[in-house]
Formats: sequence, C-alpha cells, structure tokens
Amino acid sequence: MRLFGVTVMDNLRPRWNVAPSQPAIVIAQTGLQPEARIVPWGLPPAGEGRNILINARMETAAEKPTFRDAFMNRRCLIVASGWYEWSAPKMPWHVQLSDGGVMAFGGLLLRRGNEDRFVVMTSAANGDLASIHHRQPLVLSPDSWQRWLTGAAADATALCVAAPAHWFNWYRVGPGVGRVAEDHPELVTPLDDAALATERGSGRVPDNGQGDLFG
Repeated sequence: MRLFGVTVMDNLRPRWNVAPSQPAIVIAQTGLQPEARIVPWGLPPAGEGRNILINARMETAAEKPTFRDAFMNRRCLIVASGWYEWSAPKMPWHVQLSDGGVMAFGGLLLRRGNEDRFVVMTSAANGDLASIHHRQPLVLSPDSWQRWLTGAAADATALCVAAPAHWFNWYRVGPGVGRVAEDHPELVTPLDDAALATERGSGRVPDNGQGDLFG
C-alpha cells in the first residue's frame, strides 16, 4: 500500500509459491489513481493441445496479436518479493532484490470471457543471471512504474530493458517449490552447505567456488 499508493480491502495473506492459474496482486490504473486487484495468472488456452500463456516476451509483445492491444492499453504491475527459476530439473533458485524488498514486474492484463488474467513480461537474462536461465521477468524501477501504467505505447517500449543483474541476489532452494500445494516460508530458505555438498558430490551441480549466493 505504501509503495504503490493503493488501498487494499482484501484480507491478504503472505504467499511463497504462486503458480500459473492462481491469483496474485497486480496494480492497474484506468482512472486517476492506481488500484490493487487480485487477478489470476495466465491466459487459458483457446483450444485443445495448447498450453496456458503465462509470459509475454518484451521483444515481440507489441506486435503479437495476442498481446498487442494489452500492450497498448492494459498494462499492469505485478507485485512480487522474488521469483523462482530452474537451472536444471529439480534445481530451483530464488531470485530477489539485493535489499530483499518488494519489486514490480511489468505485466499485461488480458480478457478471457468475463475475467481478466495477467501475464508477466520477460526479457533476456542479464549478466550472471543467464547462468541459471536465459530469461527473466521485466523488473521495472520504481521511478518507471507510473510511466508503465499510464504512458503511451512508445513509453512502454522504451521501458522494455532487462534489469541489470546487480539489482539482485540469488541462491539455491529446495525442490518443494515445484509442488503447487506447498506454500510456506521454508520454500525461500537457502539450501544449507550439507545439501549443496551432496548435490556437488552427486554431479548434479558444478562447484564454482562461489557458494550459492551471487549478484
């Protein structure tokens, strides 16, 4: 509420593991003031055999028919304290701001039936973040939030720049984050040295001499 200048009437509870199709907090603005909304993540498939759309690439969102109108007129901010990324099967990482604070991903609001859904804008991974995955969320600096919400399409395009890796730190966490039913603070607890040593001994993760915290 303090960061985004919104009023939240819902009885919110902390979340540590938001999965596609589940609701999350987004900030949108259609009038004079921004508002907080609870919106499901991901656009359900329009036909059989297709996957739910959860991301939109910043390089193509302005031209893709699925995302073009939302990029022009229905952008949002997705409130997060971090995200999970997998460098390999069963090898998740938690990425957060270096100061541990709340961040905002650039997002798009899409309509499906009578319901709004959101997708996360993504960029190519910057710097050392590319060592765990080739993409990352489009993390926007606080001084660009208002411009993302209410600026013209040209403003949004100018903001489509990968956040630098030095904004973040990241560390290994346990595989429980891959189970949708698990949602508790232990999911963001760094793996201890014994668990990391076991992985290195099994050959599942290289020992790069830098420990498990980077950035």
